[in-house]
Amino acid sequence: MGSISKSNGVLLCEQAFERLKTGKPKILLYNGYQLGSITPSLVSQEAGFDPGYLKNSRENHRALIHEISQFKTREGLRTPEGKKRILILNAKVETKNQQINKYEKLYKDALSREVVLVARLAELESKIRSLESNNLVRMKSI
Repeated sequence: MGSISKSNGVLLCEQAFERLKTGKPKILLYNGYQLGSITPSLVSQEAGFDPGYLKNSRENHRALIHEISQFKTREGLRTPEGKKRILILNAKVETKNQQINKYEKLYKDALSREVVLVARLAELESKIRSLESNNLVRMKSI
């Protein structure tokens, strides 16, 4: 394979990746892989190279490796394990939303009590001023 240039190697890997995504590998005869388990190693083997052919250290491989990684992440969410993980995370989000609602209600209740108390305080202060102005009661400032 020494006669194949790097660009041809990447092209072969890109073609292999497409075959794996469509479930029609030519070299890897077993079809037991899941779309969420496609890795650069699997793509390299499907392209006819050793498992370590695609490397991040090779600049012309990085884009394909990134594309494989994104595909794996997207497809991984469709697997039973991915769906289970999503359910668990959704349950956590729901629990947090319930806590937020609980504390928001407590906050609003406390705030409304404060508003009532401030209004009552203003009313009482007004009565005290009225009584003081009528010389009925002499009180020190509160």
